[in-house]
Parts: sequence; structure tokens; C-alpha cells
Amino acid sequence: MGFLKAVASRLAWVVVALLIALGGAGIVATMGHAPGTVAREELTWAADAAATPRLDEATVHLEALADQVDQLAGTARRALTQLSDVDPGALQDTIDKGTSQMLEVKTLGGELSAALADVPYMGDGWELHVSQGLHERWRQLDGATGLTEGLESDWAALTGRAIDAAQLSTLLVRHDGETAAAAERGSAGKYRAALDQLDASDATIAAARELRDQLAKTTDVATLTAWIDRNAAYDAALRTLYAALIKSDGRVTAEVRKAFEGEQAARAQLPGDTRGMVVIMSDIAQGGLNQAVVAIEEVRGSLAQALEAQQQLRDDGELTPSE
Repeated sequence: MGFLKAVASRLAWVVVALLIALGGAGIVATMGHAPGTVAREELTWAADAAATPRLDEATVHLEALADQVDQLAGTARRALTQLSDVDPGALQDTIDKGTSQMLEVKTLGGELSAALADVPYMGDGWELHVSQGLHERWRQLDGATGLTEGLESDWAALTGRAIDAAQLSTLLVRHDGETAAAAERGSAGKYRAALDQLDASDATIAAARELRDQLAKTTDVATLTAWIDRNAAYDAALRTLYAALIKSDGRVTAEVRKAFEGEQAARAQLPGDTRGMVVIMSDIAQGGLNQAVVAIEEVRGSLAQALEAQQQLRDDGELTPSE
């Protein structure tokens, strides 16, 4: 009988020990879940509730930034189109508008960064405070802040090209007017006045050549060079004709006839319409403007994707803005 009691007592202690071990294992398993996982969501609820409104505020800043970049992209496309319109005034107005939009993009980007820095519990050890889904929202928003970093240089490249194009267009149109004025004075027999007017034409041609040389570093300037050379040749032919008429005192001599034939030949080489100007502006666009517009469009698309991802993360989260 004593032996049986001893065995029973030992079995009872074994059972008790097993129960204690199993209970301890359950506690350990329960405590082993990190607060930032769905297994212990009650541990992150308070911090999630504090961080969510700040993340929603940051998302509003991202929406504003995306909208502003969208407007900038539209302005960039408009500038590219206006190159073919040969309207320097309208192009300059578009550039000024885009520059203001670019400054606003920088401001909104800074506001987004500041809003994200104000979200609590997102630094090292975040998993001890907030849920993984909420931290993913913050991480994705933080990644969106770098999307506009190269936008200022892209816009600068676009405006630089556009300004060059506007300046070039102005020079070529001015030259046509100056040479036309010289021809009008020559037709009226005012040969010396015509020569003085051609001095202005020569100065404009020189300025156009200087700008052409700058563009040649990154742009195909073959069409532009042909345009400048043909107009310069006509100016030279007019100068030769008026000098001959001054020398002959207005009489038609062999020298005057030869000069007149030269003027006719040079005139025949002049462009008959503005199609050459359109080609010139297109060449400038291909030298950098197109690439800048594409870069801005890519940033616009990336911000739109970031907004879509943020909305999806918010919809999938355990806390909504209304909670």
C-alpha cells in the first residue's frame, strides 16, 4: 500500500510539472509576438491612433504636391508647343508661369517633408509602438519626398532652351524687318540711308551667329546655319548694289547691272515662308527641351502612383481617418 501511494504521489507531481511547463510555454508564445504585428494589435492601437491623423495630413501635402507638378507638366508641354508658333512673347509668359509653379513645387515638397518628420513613433524601434501597416504608409510617403529632387534642374534645362529659342526667333524676325526697311529706302533712292540700315541687319546676323554657336554644342544647327547664311548673303548683295548706285550717282552702269543680278540671285535663295523657322525651333527642342518635358512627366506619373499606393494602404489599414 505504501508503495502505491508513493507512485501516485510522484505521478501527481509529474502532471503538475507538465501543466506548469505547458502554461509557461503559452505565456512565452503569447509574449513572443512583437507589438508591431497583427498578432498583438491591441498593443499598438494607441500609438496607431496618434500617428494616423499625422499620416493623413502628410497625404494631403502629397496630394497638393502632385497637383502642382501636374500643372507644371502642362506648362512644360505648352512651352514645347509654342516653339512652333514662333511667338516669343507667349513663350516667355509660359516660362514665367512655369517658374512660379516650380517655386511652389519646392515649397510643397518642404511641407511634405516637415509633415512626415512630425509623425510620431516612426524612428528606430517603431515596431515596439505602431503596426507594420501604418509604418509602411509612412515609409511609402517618405519615399515620395525624393521624387521631385531633380525637377528644378529639369525645369532649368527647359527654360534655358526655351529662352534660347525665343531669343533666336526674336533675332531672325528683327533681321527680316531691318533688311526690309533697308530695301524700302533703297527703292526710294536713299542709298546711303539704306546702307546705314544694313549695318543694323549685320549686327543682328552677328548676334544670331553667336547664339547659333552656343546651341551647336548640343543641337543640330544645320538648318539654322543655312537660314543665317542665306540672309547674310542677301544683305551683302543689297550692300553691293547700293554702293554701286552711289558710285554711279544712280545711273545704270555695267557694275550696277552686275550688282542687281547678284541681288536677284541672293533673293531667290531666301526662304519663301516660315517653314524653315518651324524646323529650326524643332531642332532646338530636340536638343534638350523634349528630354526635360519627358522628365517632368515621369515625376508627375510617379507622384500619381504614390498617391494611389497611399490610398490603398490606408484602405487596407486597421484605422481609417474617421476613427
